Amino acid sequence: MGFGCGLCGLSLSSSPIASSSSPLCGRAICYAARMLHSGALFDAVALPYDLLTRHPVWERHCALMAGRLPRGAKRVLDLGCGPGNSTVHLRRAVGSGALGGDYAMSMLRRARRRALPVVCLDAGTLPVRDASLDAVTMHSVLYLLRDQPGALAEVRRVLRPGGRALLLEPQAGHLNTARGLARALRTPLWAGVALLWRTMSALYGRFTPERLRAALESAGLRVLTIDETLGGLGLLAVAER
Repeated sequence: MGFGCGLCGLSLSSSPIASSSSPLCGRAICYAARMLHSGALFDAVALPYDLLTRHPVWERHCALMAGRLPRGAKRVLDLGCGPGNSTVHLRRAVGSGALGGDYAMSMLRRARRRALPVVCLDAGTLPVRDASLDAVTMHSVLYLLRDQPGALAEVRRVLRPGGRALLLEPQAGHLNTARGLARALRTPLWAGVALLWRTMSALYGRFTPERLRAALESAGLRVLTIDETLGGLGLLAVAER
């Protein structure tokens, strides 16, 4: 269960730092919850986030997502694009029809330095026409959102019939420690990437395959595949309208 603020109703998800026995006062929880559910946190960590997510392992999985686009895709939204690492791969796949969108302005500024077309937007109210996109990608985005059903409903709305939603989200449960340790010893920077993702997802909440499937299906999307990825850290889901 989460721990909430009696002042504003915001809450932290279940995590090592938030529980019903937490000594934190309501005002501290209120502040922490607002930070977690706003662009402020990601504005603050834009530079280290950008550097860490340019690791080759992360880049390969951005390319993997781009490889799951529907055949002939021309119009793609990279929702929650951050500094644009995944948007780069989408543009290689579909050209100028790939657009990035994010809520954190510091992330968008970093993407614009790479000459990427990006816009500031809210995942709950996408400024996109109904049934106008071939695909929407969300790399490490859904788990961060307070209103996950609302965001997925928006994704379904903007997808054309047969369009795809591609999501890479953190997986709940224990890691394969032997595999993770071996990779970290080979590439210390990857250990930093993994630690950042595990820390952030501990604060916000992770997905089991079943929970991710249920979220997508509840939004009216047909799940094609959900595969473990990133050495057990993540889940890659492909769903269709």
